[in-house]
Amino acid sequence: MRLKKLILLSLSILLIYSLSYSTNVIIIAVDTLRADHLGCYGYPRNTSPNIDQFAKDGVKFIHCYTPSPLTTPAFASMLSSLSPHKHGAKRNGMSIFNRTKILPQYLKNHGYYSGAFISNYTLKKDLTRLNRGFDTYTEVLDKKRWLNLFLSEGDAKDVSKKASKWLYHNSKRKFFLWVHYTSPHEPYVYHKQFDKGYEEVDASVYPERSHFKKIRKYDTEIGYDDHYIGQLINKIKELGLYDDSLIIFMADHGESFGEHNYFTHGRKLYNSSLHVPLVVKLPANKNANAVVERNVSLLDIAPTILSQLEIPTPDDMEGEDLFNPKSEERVFYFEAYKGAVDSNRGEVFHLKVSPIRYGLLKGNIKLIYDKEYEAYDIEKDQFESHNIYKNPDSEMAVLAGMLTEFISNVKDFIEYSKKYYKQKSKLTKEEIEKLKSLGYIKK
Repeated sequence: MRLKKLILLSLSILLIYSLSYSTNVIIIAVDTLRADHLGCYGYPRNTSPNIDQFAKDGVKFIHCYTPSPLTTPAFASMLSSLSPHKHGAKRNGMSIFNRTKILPQYLKNHGYYSGAFISNYTLKKDLTRLNRGFDTYTEVLDKKRWLNLFLSEGDAKDVSKKASKWLYHNSKRKFFLWVHYTSPHEPYVYHKQFDKGYEEVDASVYPERSHFKKIRKYDTEIGYDDHYIGQLINKIKELGLYDDSLIIFMADHGESFGEHNYFTHGRKLYNSSLHVPLVVKLPANKNANAVVERNVSLLDIAPTILSQLEIPTPDDMEGEDLFNPKSEERVFYFEAYKGAVDSNRGEVFHLKVSPIRYGLLKGNIKLIYDKEYEAYDIEKDQFESHNIYKNPDSEMAVLAGMLTEFISNVKDFIEYSKKYYKQKSKLTKEEIEKLKSLGYIKK
């Protein structure tokens, strides 16, 4: 009898512990951040001491890519694990479709309290509906940038301060937090205190035709954000949350500084815009300072979080668990769109929006289609300077066929999605099955 009581008591203690223990999830995101401008990714300038230190506690993914080099589509893909043409927020100023579910909605079903702090006007909830599932969605927009006309951005200092306060008040909860910084976004502000070692860096580090004055300002913006990210990480540690939390550091897209005769981001599919940092710190700092060389995507973030929390991953998510890949050599597809749209445009217009460029990455070969093909071996040609699609061999022809099929599927999806929204009741059984096969209607 006594043994039975001891067993019951032990089970009760285990149950209480399991209910009280939970893995919190924090995403720290920086807008417009090139991976190759961080120290932990080999950059010779000292732009990111706090991020570099954090990376030592996590797993660093060397080759991570965004599915679209624009803020709203990229973050919508990160939260939904869907390509832009499927989640609907294809351009800045466009919102995700009504049917699109995002990460905090899945977490809410498992008792998570979710908060977000965003600092870019393009992520406003009225424009994107990315507040879906969040219990708090704070728009830190207290800084004027563009021609000093309107409040379009949040200062990194304010972002960290507000997010730290939220953490203090919710530290006893099971939570998901997304903290977003914007400073490296154009127009770049020069921060003298973070201008370190510029003259010491050889020009060969940069692609041809790079605009060095812009790069210098941009790098100090990274240093500015890094300083306040360091303060946020210190607060996480002070509250005793760091060790047991799943913390992800990432960016939505990169930036171009004149290479390929292009500046900023959004419309081109070169690695200056597609290649982004991704570091995942697991609970208990498991696999600390590990490096993963294979190609991965921002689409993999949501499935990885769900997997780590032992929550089933929805069938329609396109990404994979970063720590349990289905294959070593996946094929990744990219979409580029024109920039922002007028938010007053109607739904019919939104449904018509199509990519202006398409891309594919398999192994080290990148293929881009814009009226004609370009191809680059990104392992041998870091800056994508030499187009190898001149005399395509059989392997290149296969890749071109795969990209052609993807383009056709995107066009089909957009066409059928217009029918679905405009005349839902008139769809034939065949059309409904087609929509299901395209992933537009959940099976």
